[in-house]
Amino acid sequence: MDIMFSASIMFKIIFVVGAGFVLKRTGVINDELQKGLSNLLVNGILPFNILEASVCEYSAELAVNVGYSAVIAGAYYVLTIIFSHLLVKGFKLDSDSKRIIITMVTFANVGFIGFSLTGELFGEEGTLYCVIYNLCYNIIMYVYGINLISGETGFDIKAVLKKPVTIACIVALIIFFSPITIPETVLSPISSIGSMVFPISMIIIGCEINEMDLSMLIKSRYVYIVSALRLLVLPIIMTFILHFLGLRGILPRTMVILTALPCGSMNIIFAEAYDCAPKLAAVTVVQSMLLLIPTLPIIIAVSFAFL
Repeated sequence: MDIMFSASIMFKIIFVVGAGFVLKRTGVINDELQKGLSNLLVNGILPFNILEASVCEYSAELAVNVGYSAVIAGAYYVLTIIFSHLLVKGFKLDSDSKRIIITMVTFANVGFIGFSLTGELFGEEGTLYCVIYNLCYNIIMYVYGINLISGETGFDIKAVLKKPVTIACIVALIIFFSPITIPETVLSPISSIGSMVFPISMIIIGCEINEMDLSMLIKSRYVYIVSALRLLVLPIIMTFILHFLGLRGILPRTMVILTALPCGSMNIIFAEAYDCAPKLAAVTVVQSMLLLIPTLPIIIAVSFAFL
């Protein structure tokens, strides 16, 4: 991968995250506006970004890769959940903290950051694979993640299907696999709205960092373990597995990048909703977001070198 391109991506991330930090610190963005931006991003802008991925030119090879992406994402979630359960058995923590660590290790920030990075790095094809990865995320989070955090059982299929992101993912796949063509007059505004995902998501991250007592990020060794697993260990393991399987190009690189993302913000929302170690959840998410800046170039370089 071109070093200047990688440096350009990282500078853009740091600059926009820094802008979000300053805007929140100076009061330009208050708590209400930050919450509104998050809601706008997830329910208003991200679906347009997903729909744009459907314009990828159909080919048999790309269709097969879409299938591969579903298998890879599904296998990742199953294996990571098993691994996480085994991992926390050795931690001297209460039950709530162990459950949160399992979800933190398993569920990354695919929605806020994943679509932004894959779009920046790999264009529409990368976003299409991210659509599949995100569908797996939504299903497994609502089938397993919420039940683990809440201690309840059951699966609310309506909650999954009513999510704008899920609807957009399904519609994008239908368009991709069908002869339907989005006219340019419609595609252009869709693209314009979808392009706002990257700056708004990075600004929100800057706001979240601003709210955190940074001294809290260095106190718990368990938080470091989660960040190391999320940002380095799991993506590197996936890189070598996919390399061994003979996969090369945009598909495996996208899967690795999506596995290297920080802990998902949804973990905080559900931790607070069910009072399941919300402070540990917040600290872990913010630390992994901060550490993404130095670790992402490493993962990008490794994925391009071996895949």
